[in-house]
Amino acid sequence: MKKKQLLAAGLAGIMALGSLTMTGTAAENLPVDESGNPSPFGKYEEPVTVEVIQSINPTIPLPEGDSATDNYYTRYIKENMNIDIKVKWQAASSDYSQKLNLAIASNDLPDILVVDEQAFKKLVKSDLIEDLTPYYETYVSDTVRANIDQTDGKAMERATVDGKIYALPNVQSEADSFNLMWIRQDWLDELNLEAPTTIEELETVAKAFVDNQMGGENTIGILGPTINSRLYNDFIVSANNMNNLDGIFQAYQSYPGFWLEDENGEVVYGSITEKTKEALGELQKLYAEGLLDQELGVRKDADEAWKSGKAGILFSPWWHGYNVKDAIANDSEAEWKAYASPLAADGQWYPKMGSTGSNYCVVRKGYEHPEVVFLLNNFLRRDEGLFTLETNLELSYYPGRVVIAPEDECSFSVEALKAEMAGEEIPEYSSADYKSLDSDLLSLPGCLAEPYDDLGIENWNTEDPNFGRIYSLLMGMMAVTDAEEEGIVNRTYSVLYSQTETMEKKWTNLKKKEDETFLKIIIGEEPLDAFDTFVEEWKAEGGDEITAEVQESVNK
Repeated sequence: MKKKQLLAAGLAGIMALGSLTMTGTAAENLPVDESGNPSPFGKYEEPVTVEVIQSINPTIPLPEGDSATDNYYTRYIKENMNIDIKVKWQAASSDYSQKLNLAIASNDLPDILVVDEQAFKKLVKSDLIEDLTPYYETYVSDTVRANIDQTDGKAMERATVDGKIYALPNVQSEADSFNLMWIRQDWLDELNLEAPTTIEELETVAKAFVDNQMGGENTIGILGPTINSRLYNDFIVSANNMNNLDGIFQAYQSYPGFWLEDENGEVVYGSITEKTKEALGELQKLYAEGLLDQELGVRKDADEAWKSGKAGILFSPWWHGYNVKDAIANDSEAEWKAYASPLAADGQWYPKMGSTGSNYCVVRKGYEHPEVVFLLNNFLRRDEGLFTLETNLELSYYPGRVVIAPEDECSFSVEALKAEMAGEEIPEYSSADYKSLDSDLLSLPGCLAEPYDDLGIENWNTEDPNFGRIYSLLMGMMAVTDAEEEGIVNRTYSVLYSQTETMEKKWTNLKKKEDETFLKIIIGEEPLDAFDTFVEEWKAEGGDEITAEVQESVNK
Protein backbone atom coordinates (compact mmCIF):
# COMPACT_ATOMS: atom_id res chain seq x y z
CA MET A 1 0.00 0.00 0.00
CA LYS A 2 1.34 3.45 -0.91
CA LYS A 3 2.33 5.98 1.76
CA LYS A 4 -0.67 8.22 0.97
CA GLN A 5 -3.12 5.30 1.24
CA LEU A 6 -1.60 4.18 4.54
CA LEU A 7 -1.93 7.70 5.90
CA ALA A 8 -5.56 7.95 4.80
CA ALA A 9 -6.43 4.56 6.30
CA GLY A 10 -4.73 5.37 9.58
CA LEU A 11 -6.40 8.75 9.87
CA ALA A 12 -9.80 7.30 9.10
CA GLY A 13 -9.50 4.90 12.04
CA ILE A 14 -8.21 7.55 14.41
CA MET A 15 -10.89 10.04 13.37
CA ALA A 16 -13.63 7.48 13.88
CA LEU A 17 -12.37 6.82 17.41
CA GLY A 18 -12.09 10.55 17.99
CA SER A 19 -15.67 11.06 16.88
CA LEU A 20 -16.88 8.51 19.43
CA THR A 21 -14.85 10.19 22.13
CA MET A 22 -16.34 13.60 21.38
CA THR A 23 -19.88 12.22 21.39
CA GLY A 24 -19.25 10.91 24.89
CA THR A 25 -18.38 14.40 26.11
CA ALA A 26 -21.42 16.18 24.64
CA ALA A 27 -22.61 17.10 28.14
CA GLU A 28 -19.57 19.38 28.59
CA ASN A 29 -19.42 23.00 27.41
CA LEU A 30 -18.98 22.27 23.70
CA PRO A 31 -20.18 24.11 20.60
CA VAL A 32 -23.60 22.59 19.90
CA ASP A 33 -26.45 23.08 17.46
CA GLU A 34 -30.07 23.85 18.40
CA SER A 35 -30.61 20.19 19.27
CA GLY A 36 -27.67 20.17 21.67
CA ASN A 37 -25.38 18.08 19.47
CA PRO A 38 -21.71 18.95 18.83
CA SER A 39 -21.57 20.84 15.51
CA PRO A 40 -19.01 22.49 13.19
CA PHE A 41 -21.26 25.57 13.36
CA GLY A 42 -22.22 25.20 17.01
CA LYS A 43 -22.30 27.74 19.82
CA TYR A 44 -20.97 27.33 23.34
CA GLU A 45 -23.65 27.42 26.04
CA GLU A 46 -21.21 29.07 28.44
CA PRO A 47 -18.76 31.77 27.28
CA VAL A 48 -15.31 30.54 26.24
CA THR A 49 -12.20 32.76 26.27
CA VAL A 50 -9.59 32.31 23.54
CA GLU A 51 -6.24 34.09 23.73
CA VAL A 52 -4.58 34.77 20.37
CA ILE A 53 -1.63 36.51 18.75
CA GLN A 54 -1.85 38.31 15.41
CA SER A 55 0.33 39.40 12.50
CA ILE A 56 -1.16 42.68 11.28
CA ASN A 57 -0.41 45.58 8.96
CA PRO A 58 0.09 48.57 11.31
CA THR A 59 -0.28 51.06 8.44
CA ILE A 60 -3.97 50.13 8.08
CA PRO A 61 -5.77 51.47 11.16
CA LEU A 62 -8.82 49.95 12.81
CA PRO A 63 -12.14 51.73 12.20
CA GLU A 64 -12.84 54.51 14.67
CA GLY A 65 -14.10 53.15 17.98
CA ASP A 66 -12.79 49.62 17.37
CA SER A 67 -9.93 47.87 19.17
CA ALA A 68 -8.01 44.62 18.90
CA THR A 69 -10.57 42.93 21.17
CA ASP A 70 -13.69 44.85 20.15
CA ASN A 71 -14.21 45.00 16.40
CA TYR A 72 -16.43 43.56 13.68
CA TYR A 73 -14.83 40.11 13.86
CA THR A 74 -14.72 39.77 17.66
CA ARG A 75 -18.35 40.86 17.88
CA TYR A 76 -19.32 38.41 15.12
CA ILE A 77 -17.46 35.60 16.92
CA LYS A 78 -19.14 36.44 20.24
CA GLU A 79 -22.61 36.51 18.70
CA ASN A 80 -22.26 33.33 16.64
CA MET A 81 -20.00 31.18 18.84
CA ASN A 82 -20.11 32.74 22.33
CA ILE A 83 -16.32 33.12 22.26
CA ASP A 84 -14.54 36.05 23.91
CA ILE A 85 -11.30 36.96 22.14
CA LYS A 86 -8.30 38.08 24.16
CA VAL A 87 -5.20 39.33 22.29
CA LYS A 88 -1.90 38.40 23.94
CA TRP A 89 0.09 40.50 21.46
CA GLN A 90 0.12 41.82 17.92
CA ALA A 91 3.09 42.46 15.65
CA ALA A 92 3.77 43.76 12.17
CA SER A 93 4.36 40.96 9.67
CA SER A 94 8.07 41.83 9.51
CA ASP A 95 8.45 41.31 13.28
CA TYR A 96 5.96 38.49 13.83
CA SER A 97 8.29 35.54 13.20
CA GLN A 98 10.99 36.82 15.55
CA LYS A 99 8.51 37.51 18.33
CA LEU A 100 6.87 34.13 17.76
CA ASN A 101 10.20 32.31 17.98
CA LEU A 102 10.90 33.98 21.32
CA ALA A 103 7.46 32.95 22.57
CA ILE A 104 8.08 29.33 21.52
CA ALA A 105 11.53 29.29 23.10
CA SER A 106 10.12 30.50 26.42
CA ASN A 107 6.93 28.39 26.16
CA ASP A 108 4.85 31.55 26.48
CA LEU A 109 2.11 30.66 24.02
CA PRO A 110 -1.45 31.91 23.51
CA ASP A 111 -4.33 29.42 23.34
CA ILE A 112 -4.25 29.26 19.54
CA LEU A 113 -1.69 30.54 17.05
CA VAL A 114 -0.87 30.51 13.35
CA VAL A 115 2.65 29.35 12.48
CA ASP A 116 4.81 28.44 9.49
CA GLU A 117 6.34 25.06 8.66
CA GLN A 118 9.48 25.43 10.77
CA ALA A 119 7.64 26.69 13.85
CA PHE A 120 5.05 23.91 13.46
CA LYS A 121 7.71 21.20 13.47
CA LYS A 122 9.44 22.82 16.44
CA LEU A 123 6.18 22.91 18.42
CA VAL A 124 5.38 19.26 17.68
CA LYS A 125 8.90 18.13 18.55
CA SER A 126 8.78 20.08 21.83
CA ASP A 127 5.35 18.61 22.68
CA LEU A 128 3.87 22.09 23.09
CA ILE A 129 0.67 21.71 21.03
CA GLU A 130 -2.47 19.59 21.20
CA ASP A 131 -3.27 16.50 19.18
CA LEU A 132 -6.38 17.59 17.25
CA THR A 133 -7.25 14.18 15.85
CA PRO A 134 -10.17 13.55 18.27
CA TYR A 135 -11.83 16.79 17.17
CA TYR A 136 -11.35 16.75 13.41
CA GLU A 137 -14.18 14.46 12.36
CA THR A 138 -16.77 16.20 14.52
CA TYR A 139 -15.82 19.83 14.11
CA VAL A 140 -14.53 20.34 10.56
CA SER A 141 -17.22 21.67 8.23
CA ASP A 142 -18.02 19.90 4.97
CA THR A 143 -16.64 22.80 2.92
CA VAL A 144 -13.35 23.02 4.80
CA ARG A 145 -13.00 19.24 4.58
CA ALA A 146 -13.69 19.31 0.83
CA ASN A 147 -11.00 21.96 0.25
CA ILE A 148 -8.48 19.95 2.28
CA ASP A 149 -9.40 16.74 0.45
CA GLN A 150 -9.05 18.52 -2.90
CA THR A 151 -5.27 18.50 -2.41
CA ASP A 152 -5.15 14.72 -2.82
CA GLY A 153 -4.04 14.22 0.79
CA LYS A 154 -1.13 16.66 0.62
CA ALA A 155 -2.61 19.29 2.96
CA MET A 156 -3.51 16.79 5.67
CA GLU A 157 -0.17 15.04 5.29
CA ARG A 158 1.54 18.35 6.10
CA ALA A 159 -0.45 18.66 9.34
CA THR A 160 0.03 15.06 10.45
CA VAL A 161 2.93 13.67 12.47
CA ASP A 162 3.14 10.00 13.48
CA GLY A 163 -0.49 9.49 12.50
CA LYS A 164 -1.79 12.39 14.60
CA ILE A 165 -3.31 15.64 13.35
CA TYR A 166 -1.60 18.58 15.06
CA ALA A 167 -3.01 21.50 13.05
CA LEU A 168 -5.59 22.84 10.69
CA PRO A 169 -3.47 23.42 7.56
CA ASN A 170 -4.16 26.26 5.18
CA VAL A 171 -5.12 25.45 1.61
CA GLN A 172 -4.18 28.33 -0.62
CA SER A 173 -5.48 29.13 -4.06
CA GLU A 174 -3.06 28.10 -6.77
CA ALA A 175 -3.23 31.71 -7.94
CA ASP A 176 -1.06 32.87 -5.03
CA SER A 177 1.98 31.17 -6.58
CA PHE A 178 2.06 33.06 -9.88
CA ASN A 179 4.67 35.81 -9.90
CA LEU A 180 3.28 38.37 -12.33
CA MET A 181 4.94 41.36 -13.92
CA TRP A 182 3.05 44.45 -12.73
CA ILE A 183 3.84 47.55 -14.79
CA ARG A 184 2.82 51.21 -14.96
CA GLN A 185 0.51 50.99 -17.95
CA ASP A 186 0.08 54.76 -18.03
CA TRP A 187 3.85 55.19 -18.42
CA LEU A 188 3.85 52.71 -21.31
CA ASP A 189 1.01 54.61 -22.98
CA GLU A 190 2.71 57.96 -22.48
CA LEU A 191 5.91 56.67 -24.11
CA ASN A 192 3.97 54.80 -26.83
CA LEU A 193 5.47 51.47 -25.75
CA GLU A 194 4.05 47.96 -25.63
CA ALA A 195 4.26 45.82 -22.51
CA PRO A 196 7.50 43.78 -22.62
CA THR A 197 7.19 40.06 -23.30
CA THR A 198 10.89 39.08 -23.33
CA ILE A 199 13.96 39.92 -21.28
CA GLU A 200 15.30 42.10 -24.11
CA GLU A 201 12.05 44.06 -24.26
CA LEU A 202 12.04 44.34 -20.47
CA GLU A 203 15.46 45.98 -20.62
CA THR A 204 14.24 48.42 -23.28
CA VAL A 205 11.14 49.44 -21.32
CA ALA A 206 12.97 49.74 -17.99
CA LYS A 207 15.60 51.94 -19.69
CA ALA A 208 12.90 54.13 -21.20
CA PHE A 209 11.29 54.59 -17.78
CA VAL A 210 14.62 55.54 -16.18
CA ASP A 211 15.92 57.72 -19.02
CA ASN A 212 12.66 59.67 -19.20
CA GLN A 213 12.52 59.98 -15.41
CA MET A 214 8.94 58.77 -15.38
CA GLY A 215 9.01 58.52 -11.59
CA GLY A 216 11.24 61.51 -10.99
CA GLU A 217 15.01 61.95 -10.87
CA ASN A 218 15.57 58.60 -9.11
CA THR A 219 13.15 56.50 -11.12
CA ILE A 220 13.38 52.77 -10.39
CA GLY A 221 13.06 50.71 -13.56
CA ILE A 222 12.57 47.32 -11.88
CA LEU A 223 11.83 47.27 -8.15
CA GLY A 224 13.41 44.80 -5.71
CA PRO A 225 12.19 43.52 -2.33
CA THR A 226 12.28 45.17 1.07
CA ILE A 227 15.44 44.48 3.10
CA ASN A 228 15.53 40.99 4.63
CA SER A 229 12.74 39.83 2.31
CA ARG A 230 13.29 36.99 -0.13
CA LEU A 231 14.81 37.52 -3.56
CA TYR A 232 12.58 34.67 -4.81
CA ASN A 233 10.03 32.12 -3.61
CA ASP A 234 11.56 28.94 -2.25
CA PHE A 235 10.37 25.53 -1.12
CA ILE A 236 9.79 26.78 2.43
CA VAL A 237 7.94 30.00 1.56
CA SER A 238 6.68 29.10 -1.88
CA ALA A 239 4.03 31.74 -2.60
CA ASN A 240 2.70 35.20 -1.73
CA ASN A 241 6.09 36.92 -1.97
CA MET A 242 5.93 40.58 -3.03
CA ASN A 243 8.41 42.60 -5.09
CA ASN A 244 10.80 39.71 -5.66
CA LEU A 245 12.88 38.75 -8.69
CA ASP A 246 11.31 35.43 -9.69
CA GLY A 247 10.01 37.01 -12.88
CA ILE A 248 13.58 37.41 -14.16
CA PHE A 249 14.68 33.93 -13.08
CA GLN A 250 11.63 32.32 -14.69
CA ALA A 251 12.53 33.84 -18.06
CA TYR A 252 15.70 31.71 -17.92
CA GLN A 253 13.82 28.62 -16.72
CA SER A 254 15.76 29.04 -13.50
CA TYR A 255 14.10 27.94 -10.26
CA PRO A 256 16.28 28.97 -7.31
CA GLY A 257 15.02 27.70 -3.99
CA PHE A 258 13.12 24.76 -5.53
CA TRP A 259 14.01 21.06 -5.60
CA LEU A 260 13.72 19.71 -9.13
CA GLU A 261 14.00 16.39 -10.94
CA ASP A 262 16.21 16.28 -14.02
CA GLU A 263 15.53 14.18 -17.11
CA ASN A 264 17.11 11.16 -15.38
CA GLY A 265 14.93 11.42 -12.29
CA GLU A 266 17.81 12.80 -10.20
CA VAL A 267 17.06 15.55 -7.69
CA VAL A 268 18.88 18.86 -8.08
CA TYR A 269 18.61 22.07 -6.10
CA GLY A 270 17.48 24.85 -8.42
CA SER A 271 19.85 27.42 -6.94
CA ILE A 272 22.97 25.59 -8.15
CA THR A 273 22.07 25.10 -11.82
CA GLU A 274 23.74 26.78 -14.79
CA LYS A 275 20.42 28.42 -15.70
CA THR A 276 20.43 30.16 -12.33
CA LYS A 277 23.97 31.40 -13.00
CA GLU A 278 22.75 32.75 -16.33
CA ALA A 279 19.84 34.55 -14.67
CA LEU A 280 22.17 36.06 -12.07
CA GLY A 281 24.30 37.36 -14.92
CA GLU A 282 21.26 39.12 -16.37
CA LEU A 283 20.37 40.63 -12.99
CA GLN A 284 23.96 41.81 -12.54
CA LYS A 285 23.75 43.50 -15.94
CA LEU A 286 20.41 45.17 -15.13
CA TYR A 287 21.82 46.50 -11.87
CA ALA A 288 25.04 47.76 -13.47
CA GLU A 289 23.03 49.64 -16.08
CA GLY A 290 20.88 51.30 -13.41
CA LEU A 291 17.69 49.52 -14.51
CA LEU A 292 17.31 47.31 -11.42
CA ASP A 293 16.64 48.82 -8.00
CA GLN A 294 19.87 50.49 -6.89
CA GLU A 295 18.85 50.02 -3.24
CA LEU A 296 18.49 46.25 -3.64
CA GLY A 297 19.42 44.60 -0.36
CA VAL A 298 19.08 47.77 1.70
CA ARG A 299 15.68 49.18 0.69
CA LYS A 300 13.63 49.69 3.83
CA ASP A 301 10.19 49.73 2.22
CA ALA A 302 9.60 48.52 -1.32
CA ASP A 303 5.88 49.22 -1.01
CA GLU A 304 6.54 52.89 -0.38
CA ALA A 305 8.69 53.02 -3.53
CA TRP A 306 5.96 51.94 -5.93
CA LYS A 307 3.03 53.52 -4.09
CA SER A 308 4.78 56.90 -4.18
CA GLY A 309 5.24 56.62 -7.94
CA LYS A 310 9.00 55.99 -8.13
CA ALA A 311 8.93 52.49 -9.68
CA GLY A 312 7.72 51.30 -13.07
CA ILE A 313 7.97 47.49 -12.96
CA LEU A 314 7.73 44.93 -10.16
CA PHE A 315 6.95 41.25 -9.70
CA SER A 316 4.18 40.25 -7.28
CA PRO A 317 1.11 37.95 -7.00
CA TRP A 318 -2.32 38.70 -8.44
CA TRP A 319 -3.49 40.36 -5.22
CA HIS A 320 -0.98 43.21 -5.61
CA GLY A 321 -3.98 45.16 -6.89
CA TYR A 322 -5.47 45.29 -3.41
CA ASN A 323 -2.90 48.01 -2.63
CA VAL A 324 -3.13 50.00 -5.86
CA LYS A 325 -5.52 52.45 -4.22
CA ASP A 326 -2.58 53.84 -2.23
CA ALA A 327 -0.68 54.60 -5.46
CA ILE A 328 -3.73 56.26 -7.00
CA ALA A 329 -4.05 58.47 -3.91
CA ASN A 330 -0.63 59.90 -4.85
CA ASP A 331 -1.31 60.03 -8.59
CA SER A 332 -4.87 59.72 -9.90
CA GLU A 333 -3.55 58.50 -13.28
CA ALA A 334 -1.39 55.68 -11.85
CA GLU A 335 -2.47 52.52 -13.63
CA TRP A 336 -0.82 49.25 -12.60
CA LYS A 337 -1.55 46.27 -14.84
CA ALA A 338 -0.24 42.70 -14.64
CA TYR A 339 1.22 40.54 -17.40
CA ALA A 340 2.36 36.92 -17.58
CA SER A 341 5.88 37.82 -18.64
CA PRO A 342 8.73 38.08 -19.44
CA LEU A 343 8.64 34.85 -21.41
CA ALA A 344 11.48 32.42 -22.00
CA ALA A 345 13.32 32.16 -25.32
CA ASP A 346 10.79 29.55 -26.51
CA GLY A 347 7.85 31.93 -25.97
CA GLN A 348 6.56 30.06 -22.92
CA TRP A 349 5.96 31.27 -19.36
CA TYR A 350 7.50 29.14 -16.60
CA PRO A 351 6.00 30.13 -13.22
CA LYS A 352 7.14 28.46 -10.00
CA MET A 353 4.20 26.94 -8.15
CA GLY A 354 3.85 26.79 -4.40
CA SER A 355 2.80 23.98 -2.11
CA THR A 356 -0.81 23.40 -1.08
CA GLY A 357 -0.07 25.77 1.81
CA SER A 358 2.53 26.81 4.32
CA ASN A 359 0.63 27.90 7.45
CA TYR A 360 -0.93 25.99 10.32
CA CYS A 361 -3.38 26.91 13.07
CA VAL A 362 -2.41 25.05 16.24
CA VAL A 363 -3.53 24.85 19.87
CA ARG A 364 -1.44 25.28 23.00
CA LYS A 365 -1.08 22.00 24.88
CA GLY A 366 -3.44 21.95 27.83
CA TYR A 367 -6.00 24.41 26.44
CA GLU A 368 -9.49 23.19 27.31
CA HIS A 369 -11.18 23.80 23.95
CA PRO A 370 -8.98 22.62 21.05
CA GLU A 371 -12.03 22.48 18.77
CA VAL A 372 -12.10 26.31 18.53
CA VAL A 373 -9.48 26.13 15.76
CA PHE A 374 -11.98 24.41 13.51
CA LEU A 375 -14.97 26.41 14.67
CA LEU A 376 -13.38 29.80 13.96
CA ASN A 377 -12.26 28.77 10.48
CA ASN A 378 -15.54 27.06 9.60
CA PHE A 379 -17.43 30.30 10.13
CA LEU A 380 -14.75 32.33 8.35
CA ARG A 381 -14.80 30.01 5.34
CA ARG A 382 -18.60 30.18 5.18
CA ASP A 383 -19.11 33.91 5.74
CA GLU A 384 -16.01 35.59 4.30
CA GLY A 385 -18.07 36.87 1.37
CA LEU A 386 -20.45 38.48 3.87
CA PHE A 387 -17.50 40.09 5.66
CA THR A 388 -16.34 41.61 2.38
CA LEU A 389 -19.69 43.32 1.92
CA GLU A 390 -20.11 44.50 5.50
CA THR A 391 -16.68 45.66 6.69
CA ASN A 392 -13.40 47.17 5.54
CA LEU A 393 -11.57 45.54 8.46
CA GLU A 394 -8.45 43.63 7.35
CA LEU A 395 -8.88 39.85 7.59
CA SER A 396 -5.56 39.69 9.48
CA TYR A 397 -7.61 40.78 12.51
CA TYR A 398 -9.72 37.60 12.32
CA PRO A 399 -8.46 35.31 15.12
CA GLY A 400 -6.81 32.03 14.12
CA ARG A 401 -7.31 32.66 10.43
CA VAL A 402 -5.75 30.36 7.86
CA VAL A 403 -6.68 30.77 4.20
CA ILE A 404 -8.72 27.79 3.03
CA ALA A 405 -9.87 27.95 -0.57
CA PRO A 406 -10.50 25.88 -3.69
CA GLU A 407 -7.35 25.70 -5.81
CA ASP A 408 -9.14 27.35 -8.74
CA GLU A 409 -10.97 30.00 -6.70
CA CYS A 410 -9.44 33.05 -8.40
CA SER A 411 -9.43 31.75 -11.97
CA PHE A 412 -13.06 30.64 -11.61
CA SER A 413 -13.99 34.08 -10.25
CA VAL A 414 -12.33 35.77 -13.23
CA GLU A 415 -14.27 33.61 -15.69
CA ALA A 416 -17.52 34.38 -13.87
CA LEU A 417 -16.80 38.11 -13.89
CA LYS A 418 -15.88 38.01 -17.58
CA ALA A 419 -19.18 36.28 -18.35
CA GLU A 420 -21.11 38.88 -16.34
CA MET A 421 -19.28 41.73 -18.12
CA ALA A 422 -20.07 40.23 -21.53
CA GLY A 423 -23.73 39.65 -20.68
CA GLU A 424 -23.25 35.89 -20.94
CA GLU A 425 -24.45 33.11 -18.66
CA ILE A 426 -22.34 32.78 -15.52
CA PRO A 427 -20.91 29.29 -14.93
CA GLU A 428 -22.88 27.35 -12.35
CA TYR A 429 -21.25 27.47 -8.92
CA SER A 430 -21.84 26.85 -5.22
CA SER A 431 -21.56 29.83 -2.87
CA ALA A 432 -20.16 27.46 -0.25
CA ASP A 433 -17.29 26.51 -2.56
CA TYR A 434 -16.59 29.96 -4.01
CA LYS A 435 -17.11 32.02 -0.88
CA SER A 436 -16.41 35.47 -2.36
CA LEU A 437 -18.00 35.13 -5.78
CA ASP A 438 -21.47 36.35 -4.75
CA SER A 439 -19.82 39.46 -3.34
CA ASP A 440 -17.60 39.84 -6.42
CA LEU A 441 -20.56 39.80 -8.79
CA LEU A 442 -22.55 42.23 -6.64
CA SER A 443 -19.53 44.54 -6.31
CA LEU A 444 -18.68 44.72 -10.02
CA PRO A 445 -21.08 47.58 -10.98
CA GLY A 446 -19.88 49.73 -8.09
CA CYS A 447 -16.22 49.22 -8.93
CA LEU A 448 -16.09 49.43 -12.72
CA ALA A 449 -18.08 51.60 -15.07
CA GLU A 450 -20.35 49.85 -17.55
CA PRO A 451 -20.33 48.65 -20.30
CA TYR A 452 -17.16 47.02 -18.91
CA ASP A 453 -15.29 47.23 -22.22
CA ASP A 454 -12.53 49.53 -20.97
CA LEU A 455 -10.43 48.65 -17.90
CA GLY A 456 -8.55 51.96 -17.94
CA ILE A 457 -8.03 53.45 -14.49
CA GLU A 458 -10.41 56.32 -15.27
CA ASN A 459 -13.30 53.81 -15.31
CA TRP A 460 -12.65 52.47 -11.81
CA ASN A 461 -14.24 53.68 -8.58
CA THR A 462 -11.41 53.47 -6.06
CA GLU A 463 -13.74 54.53 -3.24
CA ASP A 464 -15.77 51.33 -3.44
CA PRO A 465 -14.77 49.09 -0.50
CA ASN A 466 -14.36 46.12 -2.86
CA PHE A 467 -12.26 47.96 -5.44
CA GLY A 468 -9.04 46.19 -4.39
CA ARG A 469 -10.38 42.70 -4.94
CA ILE A 470 -12.15 43.36 -8.23
CA TYR A 471 -9.11 45.26 -9.55
CA SER A 472 -6.81 42.41 -8.49
CA LEU A 473 -8.96 39.84 -10.26
CA LEU A 474 -9.45 41.76 -13.53
CA MET A 475 -6.09 43.52 -13.75
CA GLY A 476 -4.04 40.83 -12.03
CA MET A 477 -5.45 37.31 -12.16
CA MET A 478 -6.85 37.80 -15.65
CA ALA A 479 -3.24 37.85 -16.89
CA VAL A 480 -2.95 34.23 -15.78
CA THR A 481 -6.26 33.08 -17.27
CA ASP A 482 -5.42 34.82 -20.56
CA ALA A 483 -2.03 33.06 -20.64
CA GLU A 484 -3.77 29.77 -19.94
CA GLU A 485 -6.07 30.32 -22.91
CA GLU A 486 -3.02 31.06 -25.08
CA GLY A 487 -1.46 27.77 -23.96
CA ILE A 488 1.83 29.34 -22.85
CA VAL A 489 1.79 28.42 -19.13
CA ASN A 490 4.23 25.73 -17.97
CA ARG A 491 3.96 25.23 -14.20
CA THR A 492 7.00 24.07 -12.26
CA TYR A 493 6.63 22.50 -8.82
CA SER A 494 9.24 21.72 -6.19
CA VAL A 495 9.43 18.00 -5.45
CA LEU A 496 9.64 18.89 -1.74
CA TYR A 497 8.11 21.69 0.33
CA SER A 498 9.31 20.65 3.78
CA GLN A 499 12.66 20.16 5.52
CA THR A 500 14.67 16.98 5.87
CA GLU A 501 16.50 15.96 9.04
CA THR A 502 19.85 17.43 7.96
CA MET A 503 18.19 20.64 6.82
CA GLU A 504 17.07 21.30 10.38
CA LYS A 505 20.73 21.44 11.39
CA LYS A 506 22.43 22.99 8.35
CA TRP A 507 19.88 24.82 6.22
CA THR A 508 20.05 28.16 8.04
CA ASN A 509 23.76 28.54 7.25
CA LEU A 510 23.40 27.26 3.70
CA LYS A 511 20.54 29.64 2.96
CA LYS A 512 22.47 32.54 4.47
CA LYS A 513 25.41 31.75 2.18
CA GLU A 514 23.08 31.55 -0.82
CA ASP A 515 21.33 34.83 -0.07
CA GLU A 516 24.57 36.72 0.56
CA THR A 517 26.36 35.33 -2.50
CA PHE A 518 23.48 35.98 -4.89
CA LEU A 519 22.98 39.54 -3.64
CA LYS A 520 26.71 40.32 -3.94
CA ILE A 521 26.77 38.95 -7.49
CA ILE A 522 23.73 41.00 -8.52
CA ILE A 523 25.03 44.30 -7.13
CA GLY A 524 28.52 43.67 -8.49
CA GLU A 525 30.39 43.15 -5.23
CA GLU A 526 31.34 39.69 -6.49
CA PRO A 527 32.01 38.52 -10.07
CA LEU A 528 29.60 36.11 -11.70
CA ASP A 529 32.15 33.31 -11.32
CA ALA A 530 31.66 33.54 -7.54
CA PHE A 531 28.60 31.42 -8.28
CA ASP A 532 30.85 28.43 -9.06
CA THR A 533 32.65 28.78 -5.72
CA PHE A 534 29.29 29.02 -3.97
CA VAL A 535 28.12 25.77 -5.58
CA GLU A 536 31.26 23.91 -4.50
CA GLU A 537 31.00 25.18 -0.93
CA TRP A 538 27.26 24.57 -0.77
CA LYS A 539 27.71 20.95 -1.79
CA ALA A 540 30.60 20.37 0.63
CA GLU A 541 28.94 22.05 3.62
CA GLY A 542 25.84 19.85 3.64
CA GLY A 543 24.20 20.38 0.27
CA ASP A 544 25.13 16.96 -1.11
CA GLU A 545 23.95 15.26 2.07
CA ILE A 546 20.64 17.13 1.95
CA THR A 547 20.19 16.37 -1.75
CA ALA A 548 20.55 12.67 -0.98
CA GLU A 549 17.83 12.96 1.67
CA VAL A 550 15.50 14.75 -0.74
CA GLN A 551 16.20 12.07 -3.34
CA GLU A 552 15.33 9.38 -0.80
CA SER A 553 12.04 11.10 0.08
CA VAL A 554 11.13 11.34 -3.62
CA ASN A 555 11.90 7.66 -4.20
CA LYS A 556 9.63 6.47 -1.38
